[in-house]
Amino acid sequence: MIRKGISILGFLISVFCFSQRYSFTYAYTFKPDSLNLEKTETEMMGLFIDKNGSAYFSLAKVRRDSAIAHKTGPDGMPSDGAVSTDIFPQGKIRGIIRKNWRSNEVISYLPLNTDRFKITQHLTLNWQIGTETALIQGKKCQLATVEYKGRKYNAWFTNEIPIPEGPYKFWGLPGLIVKIEDTKKQHLWELKGIEKFRNIKLSLSAYIPVTESRYKKAVEDYMKDPMSSMREFKQRYNITSLTSTMPDGSSYSDLEYEKMRTKKIQESFKENNNSIELSEH
Repeated sequence: MIRKGISILGFLISVFCFSQRYSFTYAYTFKPDSLNLEKTETEMMGLFIDKNGSAYFSLAKVRRDSAIAHKTGPDGMPSDGAVSTDIFPQGKIRGIIRKNWRSNEVISYLPLNTDRFKITQHLTLNWQIGTETALIQGKKCQLATVEYKGRKYNAWFTNEIPIPEGPYKFWGLPGLIVKIEDTKKQHLWELKGIEKFRNIKLSLSAYIPVTESRYKKAVEDYMKDPMSSMREFKQRYNITSLTSTMPDGSSYSDLEYEKMRTKKIQESFKENNNSIELSEH
């Protein structure tokens, strides 16, 4: 095994033209529940490259945002009805990750209920590049390994696409990551498509900068009491009674709705406990 340090800035000039023209689609297959490893889910993710770095997020977001924009008038108000969550779901993966090559920053934009959080990391991964090669997706790839946040990963990158990029927070190799999987086989990303670059507009101004520990505390508080923000909203506007009607026509009183939503949200957290990041370091 050969240990190498990769300089991101060394690639900027050589990949500048290429990076402006293409985006990459990955199939992200994962086991959301550590207590039920038979259950597997897949989300199609996009990695969009620009001259400064990349943006990574669910392609379900792209479809949903496009549908919302289509139904929004010049005044910013809905023009002809709401966007169906059945036809355009929010997606299983709702965060956005941006990488800035020049500053070595990885910025995570994480929604939580009605809040929006922004976490900035100065991240350099300690890749171990080996000599083993394989043909994957028709491309000659080379094996590299890394440890990150409590997991060990095997990554296959290709020099045929000389971009130091990959899905999620993985980057810094002398070529695009074609496939990467943790050694427990619980999180897997595979390159599925390359296409001409699409200009994706991201609205990120509402995200508030916080530390990782502050974000984790916010998640813990939300898990304990998911409906606290709704109660605060009612108190602020002096709403004493609020009946909630669901898409199927069923109605809930305040107390019934709060119990129902609390149970549903807490169950969702329990069923999605197998995070990519297991530890602080």
